[in-house]
Amino acid sequence: METVVLTIYNYGTNTREECLLLRLFRNALREEIQRKVDKVQDISTGSPTVIKIVVTYYRGTQGNQNSLKSLLGPLIEQVMGDKELNMNIHPLEVYKAWISRTETETGQPSKLPYEVTPEQALKHKEVTDEIEATIKKLVTIIESFQEKIISSVDQMPYGIRYIAMCLRKDLKEKFPESPDEEIMKAVGNLLYYRYMNPVITAPDSFEIIELDAGSNMNNIQRRNLGSIAKILQHAASFKVFDSDAKYLASLNSFIKTAYIKFMEFFDTASTVDQIEEHFNMDEFSDVTMLNKPCIFISPKEISSTHQLLVDHQKEVTEGEEDPMNEVLAALGPVPENDSMLGVEEKTTEFGLLLTNKTKYLVVDLLKIQRGETLQSVLYNTANKQQQELYRAIHSRRLVLEEAREEGAEKNHKMSLFDPNDTTIDKLKQHIIKNMQILEQHKLVTPTEDYQEILTAIAKDICNQRKYRQRRKEDLKKMAATVERMNKKKKYYGEA
Repeated sequence: METVVLTIYNYGTNTREECLLLRLFRNALREEIQRKVDKVQDISTGSPTVIKIVVTYYRGTQGNQNSLKSLLGPLIEQVMGDKELNMNIHPLEVYKAWISRTETETGQPSKLPYEVTPEQALKHKEVTDEIEATIKKLVTIIESFQEKIISSVDQMPYGIRYIAMCLRKDLKEKFPESPDEEIMKAVGNLLYYRYMNPVITAPDSFEIIELDAGSNMNNIQRRNLGSIAKILQHAASFKVFDSDAKYLASLNSFIKTAYIKFMEFFDTASTVDQIEEHFNMDEFSDVTMLNKPCIFISPKEISSTHQLLVDHQKEVTEGEEDPMNEVLAALGPVPENDSMLGVEEKTTEFGLLLTNKTKYLVVDLLKIQRGETLQSVLYNTANKQQQELYRAIHSRRLVLEEAREEGAEKNHKMSLFDPNDTTIDKLKQHIIKNMQILEQHKLVTPTEDYQEILTAIAKDICNQRKYRQRRKEDLKKMAATVERMNKKKKYYGEA
């Protein structure tokens, strides 16, 4: 379901899609709280579907991932880079390490028993002193993590903060008698435990740090980061150490202080502008768009969406009069991928490519020869001057194309320029042939004088500036993606 939802909303790649995706998350969260949450603590102890998808999205997409990387990456790398740092505070492990050091220093086997209980290990002053010294180091490092998190609230993605605000509001509406503190703990569970904590404990799983080829995090590094994340979680949920862990009792005063700071942070982080104000969108925004929204979805994903609706038809519809019932009845059973909509995926891609090529050829023709309609231009003979002008233009373009592709593999299938259109008559024959193919696919109508192609060309001309800006943005994203892929290729190549 997660893949289907994110695909339909194009992974929130632009303002409109992210706004719509957040509205979906917001409505789904309200619905899940009303139907499935019986007490505030269920948010922390359960596994709400909406929150899982929200956290995965805002921690996994590249732009949001960079936010976490800049927020926590430097501190995590600092901890991992300290080769002397070992924040082991478990009494038995500290005890055994102390015995091993003593035996190494003296060259004699220790007279103390190796297998003891935690209580017996804590009776030795050397063990308690080492644990206290480690706790002091741990507190210092945790304070730096907390201060960084609290001071960087504005760097957090708007979406995760908005969902935190909605969670806070929905819980208060359903459980008005619950203390604000309990509701804020649920907000903290989302913002820290679910969103940030896994990044601290396993930064290599979320590409927060860059490891050398063939290298991995060692056990000490993982334990150090695990200890930091554990105490931060205790502070975020105000979970103090009781009599079962007396040796950690000195951390309780720090946890109380850190808890107060976290509560203020959760309050600030879950207070943002409403979605319409942030994205500057309203019910008229779609009407004023020049370009229709477009998503990239495969037949398999369309089939999965259809299957989900069929499987949960009773849950997503309200009675027999719901329009969705009529839509699903009209669609019939879920089709196989190859027969989706009666059109092969390759055919659809071919139609789009052929339309672009034909537009390019028509523009070339209209630059040379004019007429009242496109069909009159196609079927009227060009004069000698027009034919010579076209040959000259074609020759110059052929030289430029060969120079541009020199040393590179040529792909005539994807190229819009056809070197075989050496005369204006051949160009017209090429256009007429393409039009006939497009007509077979019901993409153009000859009785309308191929107005679909002319309209598409007019839109391209009107939106040239937007297309250039979009191309620049796409090229930047593509360059960043290629760079990351090259790094991974190099990493796996050297591993």
